[in-house]
Amino acid sequence: MSDPHNPRPETGIELFDHRISRGTLLRGAAGTMLGMSPLLAAACGGGSTSSTGTSASTSAATPVKGGTLRAGFVGGGTAETLNLYQGVTPIDESRAQNLFDPLLVVNPDLTTGPGLALEFNANAAATEYEIKLRPGVEFHNGKTFGAEDVIYSMRLMAKSANFASVPFVAGINLKDLKAIDATTVKVPLLYPDADLGANFVYWNTWMVQNGEKDFTNPVGTGPFMFDTFKAGTQSTFKRNPNYWQTGKPYVDELLIQSIDDNNARLEALQSGQIDAMAQLPTADAKAHQATGDITVLVAKSPQAMMFYMDTTQAPFTDVRVRQAMKLIADRPALVASAINGFGSIGNDIVGKGLPFYDNSLPQRVQDIEQAKSLLKQAGQENLTVTLQTSPIFPGFVESATLLAQQAKDAGVTINLKQVPPSAYYNPSALYLKMAFAETQWPPPSIKFFYLQALSSKAPYNETHWKNTAWNDLLFKAIGETDQATAQQTWNQVQKIQYDQGGYINWTNADWVDGLSTKVKGLEPHPAGVLGNYLFMNAWLSG
Repeated sequence: MSDPHNPRPETGIELFDHRISRGTLLRGAAGTMLGMSPLLAAACGGGSTSSTGTSASTSAATPVKGGTLRAGFVGGGTAETLNLYQGVTPIDESRAQNLFDPLLVVNPDLTTGPGLALEFNANAAATEYEIKLRPGVEFHNGKTFGAEDVIYSMRLMAKSANFASVPFVAGINLKDLKAIDATTVKVPLLYPDADLGANFVYWNTWMVQNGEKDFTNPVGTGPFMFDTFKAGTQSTFKRNPNYWQTGKPYVDELLIQSIDDNNARLEALQSGQIDAMAQLPTADAKAHQATGDITVLVAKSPQAMMFYMDTTQAPFTDVRVRQAMKLIADRPALVASAINGFGSIGNDIVGKGLPFYDNSLPQRVQDIEQAKSLLKQAGQENLTVTLQTSPIFPGFVESATLLAQQAKDAGVTINLKQVPPSAYYNPSALYLKMAFAETQWPPPSIKFFYLQALSSKAPYNETHWKNTAWNDLLFKAIGETDQATAQQTWNQVQKIQYDQGGYINWTNADWVDGLSTKVKGLEPHPAGVLGNYLFMNAWLSG
């Protein structure tokens, strides 16, 4: 019998029996995995307050048009891609978010608002939606965006080669999608979804043109048009003169460079070789906040940074070992030291600040004696494990080093293995094969994270979590239209992960990026990866 929550046979859409590397797919980031790390927030709204102080703001005066904006990101090597449905890393995202547009955008308060779609209207049972599209939007080649492009995009997302986007359309009856008229799409579902629109805010789900196939010369509706691309090196994009947001973008050209080394990226910013850098290390951020020689953008965020344990690999097959590892972590110390206070304390479940997050669960605190007791019960006294880490995100290596020190008090030896960013989120190399490692997720919704990381067909099931009863409960929560009942069900979903899951969520990290003082128009955005790469708002002074 087919899984009703992952109904591939009924869709009538061609599937491919091969996988892409997260590097090809990892997107996510140099990890972004999903991750990823976002750069400059370009959403509207004021600055954001961080645990370290108030972030700088660059919105002032009248925008100036012209010039080239040069941004530096951690690269993904030869695995970098222009295919937004296969991209994984922040640098992949930086390109996608400027070439394409979403159906819905994420606002500074983490609510959603109109993008290419003006309305998502559901029937009473949340089993069918009617999407009303924005009229008058043009692709870069002059064709008008409409219902057929949405249908094509959704069906393309369903192909297994594009597994970054598959979970978001797995509940749609794709063969029965219908264009009611040029700007209206009927979307029948295979099971209830109380908030279908939330599936189409993340950059792996943005809209492409009907017929787009190889993405070597992608055509979107975004603020910038494709010019050149060399994986692992740099790419260039030209201003879209017919962008539907009148007057934007302000710069004539966008240049995105791959610069893996954090120090090299910062030196390039300070020397004027680039104008913006993603993933500013937190120690440098604190120092430059004091000097003011560069603009430091800081946004509070539900961005989760975590250690994870593969629940199918010993010793983590024993829930007592997983629980013990959660009790070893001193989260306040990790936040204070590994990321210099640029974040809040995590609680082993993802999505703090988002709707349906369970705030009732007690804050997990370090308890070395209880950890020792659990390990003894599991027959794992004097446990030795290897933790794989990478400088792919600021704070990864630092937090791994500190956790290893904390574990000694419980009699646990954690041996660190540092690997290069190009391999870390690449499924053909290491990703999804590591028993004990680190990860980062920037969830725009609770549902997003659970579909991507923990559901029965999750493409990034880092903990290899498989539980049929729990999966049924998850989809019950997704389909519940009554808010109070939905919250209760989501609480059950999260409590099981809190007690039994393989994630140690130690922080909800701030987004921290750096800008030249001549870059204006950009604001911190709590959605980070969803708002920070929208360079259409940026302009150059001086």
